[in-house]
Amino acid sequence: MACGQFYIIQEGDILFTIAAKFDTTPENILRLNPGLDPANLPVGRRICVISATNQPVTCPVGTLPYNVNEGDTLLSIAVRFGTDVEALLRTNPDIDPYNLRVGQRICIAERFQEPPMCPTRNFYVIRSGDTIRAIAASFEVEAQEILRINPDINPRNLRVGQIICIPLAPSPIEIIVNISAKRLTVNKNGNLFREYIVATGKEETPTPVGVFEVVNKEIDPGGPYGTRWLGLSAKGYGIHGTNNPASIGTAASNGCIRMYNEDIEALFDITAVGTPVRILP
Repeated sequence: MACGQFYIIQEGDILFTIAAKFDTTPENILRLNPGLDPANLPVGRRICVISATNQPVTCPVGTLPYNVNEGDTLLSIAVRFGTDVEALLRTNPDIDPYNLRVGQRICIAERFQEPPMCPTRNFYVIRSGDTIRAIAASFEVEAQEILRINPDINPRNLRVGQIICIPLAPSPIEIIVNISAKRLTVNKNGNLFREYIVATGKEETPTPVGVFEVVNKEIDPGGPYGTRWLGLSAKGYGIHGTNNPASIGTAASNGCIRMYNEDIEALFDITAVGTPVRILP
């Protein structure tokens, strides 16, 4: 395999910090270096961090080629082109969504265009019984601010499933993930608010430990990401739903935090961009 850039492992290195240094992910490094043990990085070993490999895939008429970059996930590619994960999987039936390779070529249907997006990247999906006043109180923002950035909504006729934008404000909640316990808890204003069982990373693709924040929200990403996605400031990682509910409660992911779809939908609607996320061992 061709490699465009190498790195010599130093004393104290962990896979996550190496990945951050090269703006990639631990999964990409492991894919480029078969046999590398993330729990026992040998000092002095030379590893590949950027691949120059490019598969000779010819895209059919009506689609555009795209070469996978460091840090890409199928979801991030879908968002960039205004499509969804399931559409990408239909167009590229042979790709493994959990094993995208740097330089790999995939095909994007040309009809997709970047959709209108909330300027805050902070979405909310209307549920039965919602009011603008109650939504505003949940996020600790002003109701008039919600109406200002959603000029087309009728506050007296909110529709279940309708997507609205939420103004940015300091989040009243904190998300805490305990990897060993496979639990995600939500604290609101310092008090326990909700708790969920989750799936975390496998031994060879561990969930990163540290303090992060939610940087984007996506609705119905589809495929292995389920019905909702909360992107984290740890590049390439997120909290999301799943199409494999049997994996919840186990170490099964490539490093992301998986939840039942009904649980991530509930978490999504109380989580703002900027919400702090603490991930504990």
